[in-house]
Amino acid sequence: MKRLLFLLTLASAFIGCSETNVAGGPGSITTNGRANVDGAPAPFASVSLRALDHMALATQAENDVVVADTYTDDQGDFKLKIPKDGSFRLTISYNGHAFTKVVDASSKETLESVDLVPTAVMQGELDVPKGSETVWVGVYGTDIIVPADENGVFVIPALPANDSLQLYFVNESLEDVLESKSAFFSPTEFVYENYKEMPEIPADTTKPEDKDTVETPVDTVKKVVVLQEDGSVAAYAAVALRESDYKAEKFVLQNSLVKADLRTDAEGKFTMEWPSSGRYRLTVLAGNNSFSKIYDADSLSVIDTLKLSVSSSVASKVTLNSEETYAWVGAYGFDILVKTNSLGAYVLPAVPAGETLDLYFVHADSSEPFVEWSVKSPKEGAACLNPSRLLFDFEENSPLWYMDVDTLYKGSTFKFVNGKVDAKHLLADHLMADESRESKVFSTKYELAKDPYAWALLGSKLEELKNFTAIDSIEFFAKGNGNVRVALENWESYSKNAKAASEWMKVDSVWTRMVVKPSNLCVNSSEKWACDEAWDGVKTQVRQLHFFFAAGSEISIDDVKIHGALF
Repeated sequence: MKRLLFLLTLASAFIGCSETNVAGGPGSITTNGRANVDGAPAPFASVSLRALDHMALATQAENDVVVADTYTDDQGDFKLKIPKDGSFRLTISYNGHAFTKVVDASSKETLESVDLVPTAVMQGELDVPKGSETVWVGVYGTDIIVPADENGVFVIPALPANDSLQLYFVNESLEDVLESKSAFFSPTEFVYENYKEMPEIPADTTKPEDKDTVETPVDTVKKVVVLQEDGSVAAYAAVALRESDYKAEKFVLQNSLVKADLRTDAEGKFTMEWPSSGRYRLTVLAGNNSFSKIYDADSLSVIDTLKLSVSSSVASKVTLNSEETYAWVGAYGFDILVKTNSLGAYVLPAVPAGETLDLYFVHADSSEPFVEWSVKSPKEGAACLNPSRLLFDFEENSPLWYMDVDTLYKGSTFKFVNGKVDAKHLLADHLMADESRESKVFSTKYELAKDPYAWALLGSKLEELKNFTAIDSIEFFAKGNGNVRVALENWESYSKNAKAASEWMKVDSVWTRMVVKPSNLCVNSSEKWACDEAWDGVKTQVRQLHFFFAAGSEISIDDVKIHGALF
């Protein structure tokens, strides 16, 4: 059995839906606790309590650490009922961090304050029974369950650390447990396990004089030598050649980097018929060691030696549309194809170290990428790459951005910088060069009616309804006077709307970077302070981003970014 360890810092949570074997109910003790990450409260973290032998035998639970029985509030506090009889596994998950522990009714004091630590990642290989297409891999007492691909490769992208866990392997029909294994993971650890039964390799009884059966003289056939990192030969390594812009034609789970076109021989050598034109990615894979590079066709034939290095890992997330439960993630020039979880989080578990990877993302109901992203894998270990989406830089007009005042016609108005009333509210008329920003910005004057329901705003309508559950923050630059408020909304009509807004933030005459996190979006559509309700009510179906202005007369906005988003 081979176990390889790396460091990994994940920045995304893995939360979703599955059938559960939930503890609690009559005869229970109510426990109050607080969940912390790096000493700060973990707002809206998922909390679950499961029987120790609980198995998440439901395919919709792929990649998920827990399915929440409850959530912490905006201060990280939670209440949980623990049955008086028996022991149970408590798991709390938040933003790439988790806490897990076996508890009972006497654990009340130890749960008053718990520290969540970064999760671990595991890739493994196992034998798929003949006649089956997959084996399911889960963790007792949690809602984790993932499928192996047709080659027996599986990935668990988020595992609670610092406690003994028990893995179980279940057959394709989710009926029979084939095997179980004990495991312990440290925070930020990447683990590779090979559970396959290694076949016996028969002794070579071929007489030396009969070994060369190639009709062409051996000195006329150039062989490429593949070496391991320590200089030893890489026997029977998988070799694949793909066009550099190749993407999967069939969308099925493929956890391995490539499927072999051929394999090296016992001496780590191979021959291949090289193409005459075009650009290609040559990849060699041997366990958790790999080599990959893009070549022009005329450079392939001169390759004589390739050296493998330990693979690295990449974790990140992509923004899903509302109602989507996953998207496909692939890399051009490779066969690998993984599914995100319901929040868009994913892990590419074993990719070539120090290589630029051009990723593509495909909706579950499509075959064409909806967004692409180039990333650089780390030279060693693993990396968590947090995407950012520059929503608008105000360099030119956009039909998706607009200005508006209270629709009840209370008398609020926008004004041009010269003080004249703007009756048309055209964004293009308020884009102007700013010397200190060295770019164009949105800049306007406004006057609100003397009415509590009066408002003026700058807004953007997203092209599709988005699930923003996994975003980290909204960043923008502002100056002016008075106050500004940020709101994410799903506004269709006065009778059908949801909003999560920040508190009012003061602006002044100096450009200031402002950051709003989901835990700051505490004002709901009724203008009431309700953190739990406001964000939870809109996060999975965001249609608009709005900037409201008040208590002043002028405002400038620039470079609106959403961190933790890719769409």
